[in-house]
Amino acid sequence: MRLKLCLLALPALLSSPLVTEPAAAASCALADLQLMAGTWRDNEEANVLTEERWVVGPGGRMIGSSWRLHSDTDGGVLESMTIVLENGVPTMRIRHFDSTLANAREEKDAPMVFVASKCGDDNVVLDGTGLQTGEHFTYTRDGDSLTFVGNFIHDGKPVRAEAHFDKWPEDVSVKK
Repeated sequence: MRLKLCLLALPALLSSPLVTEPAAAASCALADLQLMAGTWRDNEEANVLTEERWVVGPGGRMIGSSWRLHSDTDGGVLESMTIVLENGVPTMRIRHFDSTLANAREEKDAPMVFVASKCGDDNVVLDGTGLQTGEHFTYTRDGDSLTFVGNFIHDGKPVRAEAHFDKWPEDVSVKK
């Protein structure tokens, strides 16, 4: 759902003025975002599967991928994400592609950028910068559940997106 709403919001965001200043300074470290590590599945919507996967890479950086694919058509979207420390703040860059990787959603040198602004024991808030200024999303972990709540701007109007993921065993293939 988050991917779909991000894509819907993209035209409005591209027409927004460019703001390059980061959101409020964060008191977060890369290690605070490791609560997102794992493979997470959301199977709540008929004929649509969504997976988000985060791994901890060298230096504690987070490397993420996500896909939202339809089981009955070729449609869908793929997402590639990284979170690295920049100027002392964990910074996420996101790029979207169609399900074949033939078409990128963002310009080649203009990924979506979010910075960690608040970290807790079981959650992290990321605030948008540049074209995403005014947007933010939260990941909250409760055991083997991960919830994503995003507040985006589409055509100048607020849009809320939620996804509820369950931890998924690494060795299980898709059977839907």
